[in-house]
Amino acid sequence: MVIIGLKSGGLANRLFAFGHFIANAIEYNYRLLNPTFYEYSKYFSSTSNDDFGGYQIAVKPYLYPLLRVLVPRLIRRCKNSALHHFFEIQDELTPFDLNDKEFLTQARGKTTVTYGWTFRDYKNFGKHSESIRKFFELTSPYHENVDSIIKRCKRETDILIGVHMRRGDYKIWKEGIYYYDDGVYYEKMLQVKGHFHESGKRVSFLLCSNEEINKNNFEGLDITLGLNHPVEDLYSLSRCDYIIGPPSTYSMWASFYGKVPALEIVSRNQAIDVKCFRLACG
Repeated sequence: MVIIGLKSGGLANRLFAFGHFIANAIEYNYRLLNPTFYEYSKYFSSTSNDDFGGYQIAVKPYLYPLLRVLVPRLIRRCKNSALHHFFEIQDELTPFDLNDKEFLTQARGKTTVTYGWTFRDYKNFGKHSESIRKFFELTSPYHENVDSIIKRCKRETDILIGVHMRRGDYKIWKEGIYYYDDGVYYEKMLQVKGHFHESGKRVSFLLCSNEEINKNNFEGLDITLGLNHPVEDLYSLSRCDYIIGPPSTYSMWASFYGKVPALEIVSRNQAIDVKCFRLACG
């Protein structure tokens, strides 16, 4: 059995981290427990009731307070034994391949606790991507709220562009390199609109941010503000036709989940080239 013992950042980070473990557990048929996902469990079909379609996967949130205290202590003091094993990542910049033979031997033979952010199984994430999407379908009323705003957005448009305006922590992360003001987003939106307008397409925009948005800064564009809920905004973006935004696992999950082409804005001076939109694969 594998127990995920460390929270991996925010919502999208934890969705991806959990998704990679799920793909690995399905492929190699071991039990997987992720109590670190407890605060988001109510939003998704499988995590809300621990029903992963017959696979030995569970969240069991009531275990997390205990594990949060015990795991760091056990890693420091006990290390490994005949009954349990710890995999702790020291280098968070280098992904740990979950197809590692030693890891799989321990996962299928002992209670194995992982402690780190970059555990990945890219090969099987792609192979089991449809199962991952199914497990993370929204529950009610979140699904209905997303349905409602998307139907409203698409009522009188041909192309709906999701704009992820990541603010908040991005003001200080990497010295604010990806913290763009409204003028930057406005310019990129005009470029996107211009591209599709040439072919006679009507274009509208869904703006999602973790800060308040001033609609007056987007004059001349058909815009709708998101629902201001982290999960509903994420899944609203996944229902758009295209996504633009700064580098972020939030946009990546929306692209992966909805199979929506996305483009990362990596510079304030970047010209938007529609040919560069790509699907995020995990």
